[in-house]
Amino acid sequence: MYQIIRREGFSDTTFLWEVMAPDVARSAEPGHFVMLRLHEGSERIPLTVADYDRDKGTVTLVIQALGKTTLDMRDHYQTGDSFADFVGPLGLPQHVSRAGHVVLVGGGLGVAPVYPQLRAFKAAGNRTTGIIGFRTKDLVFWEDKFGEYCDNLIVCTDDGSYGKPGFVTAALKEVLENDKPDLVIAIGPLPMMNACVETTRPSGVKTMVSLNAIMVDGTGMCGSCRVTVGNEIRFACVDGPDFDGHQVDFKELMLRQKRFKGEEATANTDYAHVCNVEKMLFEQNKHNYKKYKDLAPHATKMPERDALERSRNFKEVNLGYSMADALAEAERCIMCSKAACIEGCPVSIDIPRFIRHILVRDIDGALAVINESNLLPSICGRVCPQESQCEAQCVVGRKLESVAIGRLERFVGDNARPRKAAPPRFERGLGNVAVIGSGPSGLAVAADVLRYGCEVTIYEALHVVGGVLQYGIPSFRLPRDIISREVENLKSLGVKFETNKVIGKTFSVLQLMNEMGYDAVFVGAGAGAPSFLGIPGEFAGQVYSANEFLTRVNLMGGDKFPYLDTPVTLGKSVVVIGAGNTAMDCLRVAKRLGAPTVRCVYRRTEAEAPARIEELRHAKEEGIEFFFLHSPVEIRVDGDGNVRGMKVQKMMLGEPDEKGRRKPVPLDEFVELECDTVIYALGTKANPIVTKSTPGLELNKWGYIVADPVTQATSVPGVFAGGDIVTGGATVILAMGAGRRAARAIGAFLASNKTKWPITQADADAFVPPTPIGASPTPVPSEVPS
Repeated sequence: MYQIIRREGFSDTTFLWEVMAPDVARSAEPGHFVMLRLHEGSERIPLTVADYDRDKGTVTLVIQALGKTTLDMRDHYQTGDSFADFVGPLGLPQHVSRAGHVVLVGGGLGVAPVYPQLRAFKAAGNRTTGIIGFRTKDLVFWEDKFGEYCDNLIVCTDDGSYGKPGFVTAALKEVLENDKPDLVIAIGPLPMMNACVETTRPSGVKTMVSLNAIMVDGTGMCGSCRVTVGNEIRFACVDGPDFDGHQVDFKELMLRQKRFKGEEATANTDYAHVCNVEKMLFEQNKHNYKKYKDLAPHATKMPERDALERSRNFKEVNLGYSMADALAEAERCIMCSKAACIEGCPVSIDIPRFIRHILVRDIDGALAVINESNLLPSICGRVCPQESQCEAQCVVGRKLESVAIGRLERFVGDNARPRKAAPPRFERGLGNVAVIGSGPSGLAVAADVLRYGCEVTIYEALHVVGGVLQYGIPSFRLPRDIISREVENLKSLGVKFETNKVIGKTFSVLQLMNEMGYDAVFVGAGAGAPSFLGIPGEFAGQVYSANEFLTRVNLMGGDKFPYLDTPVTLGKSVVVIGAGNTAMDCLRVAKRLGAPTVRCVYRRTEAEAPARIEELRHAKEEGIEFFFLHSPVEIRVDGDGNVRGMKVQKMMLGEPDEKGRRKPVPLDEFVELECDTVIYALGTKANPIVTKSTPGLELNKWGYIVADPVTQATSVPGVFAGGDIVTGGATVILAMGAGRRAARAIGAFLASNKTKWPITQADADAFVPPTPIGASPTPVPSEVPS
């Protein structure tokens, strides 16, 4: 990074940077230029060296804000700021000799770069005349610096508001007539240099021009700066940038300079829009800044892999937003004053604020906002049912299609550059916390208690970290590298992971708290145990639970058998019972494993199916057959005990049940389905391994842990629980919400020196997290909904 040690403004558009760059300053000469890049993703621009100080190690640039990059330099960089790249010195220095009378002409952008050449020619013993031109008096700068080295200085203004009225060419013509020079140096915009060349051509005075403005790479690699000089192709960055202007084909050069005019205009328009949005949303903090009529009525579509192609492999189906997609979708957010979407998010992400950062192209800033509440945006952006949570509360959705918040969250998680993670340091540790299970609730609680000053260790029964994210969700929905990246971020923050540790077998909860010295324990072991119907034929070997089937493929690589060791057996016809997201995963995995016929059997209608609408659509596109309003009554087996079919009973919907869903009523009509594999995807039951080994831990009638819905505190002091082991099978983000609530309650418990039990909502709300050393006192947000 290179630091700006001095910034000086000459006018609304012209400003100076003095940059600390000792290596460049050591080698700089008059006529040299540098290539500058502000940050990742920005363009490389050529800038002529206006001055250099070898003793200080600095290089001075004078910039005119004309395009997107120079406007960004003007508006967003001050003394003390740093930027990414500063390459040089490049090009050939001006050949400085004792020529006699030298006239140096600088117009607009060329005033500053002509200065070091003026100084050098004067030092070489020449008589010097300086002609510098500006549009108006307000834009004049460095008149005193030029006067120090000029025997004669002429300042011109286009509007006549100061000095000699008119263009620099008029002043140059008078000098040619009255005091003919031996050499002319002209630096400025191409039209100005061309005009100077045509002014001196009749008199035959050699005129040197600088062509640094036409460069892109600056190192001789790209050829963009090619120019015809004396009927030969030359490259400004290597052979120049200074050439005999009478030999330069300016007509060709100016035609080539127009090739990106349209794009430059687009970039400038976009930059002006971003500046306006930044002013309204960040400086003025405006809300409801758009009208519905100005919004696109539908969400920006998610790019997807072709259905036929994807049904044959495990590559991710949803390809993610491009920058253009994300910006278009972010423009649909009106920044409403009462953001109901935040209330709909189980972990309370400040959704309008992260979208605000997207709008001004600050993707890293958007990630920082999300990370205040959620360290797993790439995961949640893929698998959370936003359409029934944050997007269901979106104000825009009352009249138009809701803003695609989940897609934007995924875009930020995938494309932002996360800050370099390091364990936070505190004056005094808050305590030592054990987390049972590395699924969503366990990862969420670990992230927060770590930020409260706790040491935290996650114990995972499997050989990989991630819990249901690893074994339950196929890679075409959640690529494994995404899970690994998010987990590695937690590791770098200081979370410790212990795999192959079955709590309840390897250690008990009481051992963790007594023998092993943990101050608090969070149980996020998941539900895990599969459910079956109890119908005839379930004993057959080709009958899988969804957990077994998906674990064999997702975790053990059964799709790669025999190249990997774990087999998964499928016949030619597969039936999956159920219509939730797990059922959709089973159906689509079976299709990818090559089963020609894959059917879904569900006892209600499609409208009642728990699966996400997108998952149902994807399954249909991939060739899955659906038997809605059908319920299995028997799995048919042959004499060897192999599955050969399924008997299903047709259903109709009756009155709503206690959950509000219409209850299926059987009809006296049956259908025989041929199949050789059956997969049960009917949800899960509580896994008893942890609960049976923990005396005093209160359970409900289904075997789930009883925990306070706000603090997640259980009946055992110091033990908290959340996720599926408390609620039964639910979503990733709901489990994370439980983890965040538990983390705050754990913080309150430890802050009381473990004297307060049970922890109440008031205790959790009153807890003020300690501030890490070197950080501003900004606590982790407490607005975690119950």
